[in-house]
Amino acid sequence: MIRTTALLALAAAATSSLAQVAITIDIDQPVLLPGESTTVTLFAGIDPSDYAVAGVETNLLTSVGSDGWSAASVLAPMDGPGTSDGVPVATGYNGILAGQLHFPAGASIYANDTNPIAFWQATYTAPADVSTPFIVDISTLTRRYDVYFDRGSSASETRLDVLVEGAGTITVIPAPASAVVLALGAACVRRRR
Repeated sequence: MIRTTALLALAAAATSSLAQVAITIDIDQPVLLPGESTTVTLFAGIDPSDYAVAGVETNLLTSVGSDGWSAASVLAPMDGPGTSDGVPVATGYNGILAGQLHFPAGASIYANDTNPIAFWQATYTAPADVSTPFIVDISTLTRRYDVYFDRGSSASETRLDVLVEGAGTITVIPAPASAVVLALGAACVRRRR
């Protein structure tokens, strides 16, 4: 009985640490009025037993495609050689490629071990004319997710088999009627003067 309990405890500990191998989506302002913008940032998280994120190749899938998106960029230090901001497509952004160098032996170049680490960012701007509320669904679809497992080695390993994909939403709502009425009222007062 004690052996079974110990094995279950070890399995639970392993599962909880692997749950940190994830892409998370941070949305600065998840509710927008017409014409408002928000910044969306992708983060890569690793198991605490690994040293640092090595590289990520993912697609950002959105229910509005690339409409309304701008200023996409890979963020330092994940903007190493061969990285890509991604290509806007009908489903969002394809081919976001981020990674960082790690050559501890000889060159003394060490990867940034921030966990999770921001690797991509873009701006979403709601349409100027919105008559009914809608939701922008955002998710990731990842093809490559590698980590440096040891600070003293430049070797990397995949963690794609335990990766939890990112998901988030932005809600766009029409301008409140009271704000429109107040704006019209203020315009009328200005005209009288």
